[in-house]
Amino acid sequence: MKLARYLLNQAGLADEKDGIVLQFTNNRTTHLSEMTKAETTALLTSLCDTRIGQAHQSQTRKRMINKILSMAHEMGWEKPDGKVDMKRLNAWCEKYSKQHTPLDKISDQELPSVVTVFEKVYLSFLKGI
Repeated sequence: MKLARYLLNQAGLADEKDGIVLQFTNNRTTHLSEMTKAETTALLTSLCDTRIGQAHQSQTRKRMINKILSMAHEMGWEKPDGKVDMKRLNAWCEKYSKQHTPLDKISDQELPSVVTVFEKVYLSFLKGI
């Protein structure tokens, strides 16, 4: 039961525990301690799958952002200290993304299209060299 409580907390679902337990016990109980082994296993599996899915989504997002940062770096969008000029990059994102937001605020759904457009800018830059 401790693992289930931990995973519920990690998923931000602690306040919804009673409803979730009701769901997995077919409205029989709201208490984790009264769940059968099969019900508990199903709950833990669901929580772990959710956590793994979130981790994968986070990792994919990081890769896409790193790709944009790498291309910006190669195009010379840098500050004197050699780091990417985030002000310039965010201004570009605000102008060309559908949501008109800085890079770190772009949704997971829109990020792939922003990467695609930025790749075109990068390829255009390479052709100009």
